[in-house]
Amino acid sequence: MTFAYRTPVVSDWYSRRHAIGGRSVSTTKGVHSFGKELRFCQLNGIRISETLMPAGLQLDEHSHQAGQICFVLEGEYRERASEGDHRLRPGMLQFHAPGERHSNIFSSESDVLALLISIDPDRWIQIAAPRPVTVDALLRDLGAQIRYELGQLDDARRAALEGWAMLSLSAVARRHDDPHTGEPPWLGEAAALIARRAAEPISLNTVAAAIGVHRATLAAAFRRFRNISVGEAIRQERVRNVKRALVGNKMSLCEIAVHWGFHDQAHMGRVFRKAIGVSPGAYRSARR
Repeated sequence: MTFAYRTPVVSDWYSRRHAIGGRSVSTTKGVHSFGKELRFCQLNGIRISETLMPAGLQLDEHSHQAGQICFVLEGEYRERASEGDHRLRPGMLQFHAPGERHSNIFSSESDVLALLISIDPDRWIQIAAPRPVTVDALLRDLGAQIRYELGQLDDARRAALEGWAMLSLSAVARRHDDPHTGEPPWLGEAAALIARRAAEPISLNTVAAAIGVHRATLAAAFRRFRNISVGEAIRQERVRNVKRALVGNKMSLCEIAVHWGFHDQAHMGRVFRKAIGVSPGAYRSARR
C-alpha cells in the first residue's frame, strides 16, 4: 500500500493547516479520529497520522476499534475516560485500549495538532501506566523520529515507521510512574500565575517568589511534569496571547509586542516565528 498525503505538500504544519481550508469535520470520520489527517501512512495493523482537530470541537462518548497513542503537539483539550477527567497539552501523551470509551472537548482558542498511532487489537499490548503520560526524553525522541519518517519518500520508511510505532507502544507500556506522585499543587498555581501575568516582566525568580518555592525546585518541577522550562512556559503563554490579539483586534504589531511583554516588534517576531513557523504578520493575514 502506498504512502499518501491528503493535503498539498508544504513547508510546515501551519501552512498545511491552512491548505486544507475550513473547520468542518466529516461525519464519516471516527474509525481512527474525527479530525483531518494532514499526512498519514497505513501499515500492517498500524496507522500513523498527523491529525488536526478543529478548535471548539466536542465529541460525545465514543470509542475506536484500534488501540491508540496520541502525542499532543499543539493546542489543548480535555478528555473524560474511565478513571476521570484529564487536561491534555503539548508535551503530554494519552493512550486508549481498543474499544475504550471516552469523550473530548477541544479548546475554542486554537486547533489541536496530534500525532496519532492507531494499532489493531491483535498487535496492541496491555498498558498499566497512569494517564496522561508526561513525555520523557525517550518518548520525545520516538515521536520526533516518527514525524521525520512520515516526511520521507524512500522504500525504507514503512519499516522505519512500524519499528518506531511499536517501540513507542512498548515504551509507554513499560512506564512505571507512581499514580500517587503527580504534580505538586503549587505547580498549577505557578502555571496560572504565568497565564495571568504573562504581559508583565516575569521570570523564574519572580514566579518562584510569588508562590513561595525555591527557584531550583520550580525549575525542576516544570521540567519533570510539564516537559518545558519556566521561560518556555512564559513564552508559550505570550505567543498564545499574541495569536488571539492578531485576530481579535486592530492593534499594530508594535503595540501587540509591547502590550504582551516583548522588548519590541522584532523580539516578538523571532519568538513567534520559532513557535508557530510563520511571522505574526503572515499569521494575521491568513486569518483574515
